Amino acid sequence: MIQDTDQIYPIPSKLPAIAAAGKLLEAGVGLQIQVLNAAADLQMESFDFLMRRYQQQVRLVGDLVGSAGSNDALDVISDFVRVAKIDYAGEASNILMIGSKLASQAAQRMREEARTTLENNAARTVA
Repeated sequence: MIQDTDQIYPIPSKLPAIAAAGKLLEAGVGLQIQVLNAAADLQMESFDFLMRRYQQQVRLVGDLVGSAGSNDALDVISDFVRVAKIDYAGEASNILMIGSKLASQAAQRMREEARTTLENNAARTVA
């Protein structure tokens, strides 16, 4: 049987320290969720990139084998390196965008928490 823990151990919400600790815990959990989501995004992006690069490397080997008769291996390798540089630059941009998005979300969350805290303090002062 699952019991409601609020009924067993009621939290005295009238105490400001208890209410502040609850809000702090809630904000910490929210930030952890954001970080875990960003980490999952980074892992998925990295996995996609590594799979794409692996396919390019397999294609390079096939192209090198196919170019053995026409002596254009240097062209095949230079094309591979050119595409790889573009891919790595694009991937670095994607990872930086994910980090920027996380920082923006964290800053927005902190602004909201600060505003809520100030409003709660103002309300308590008036009351």
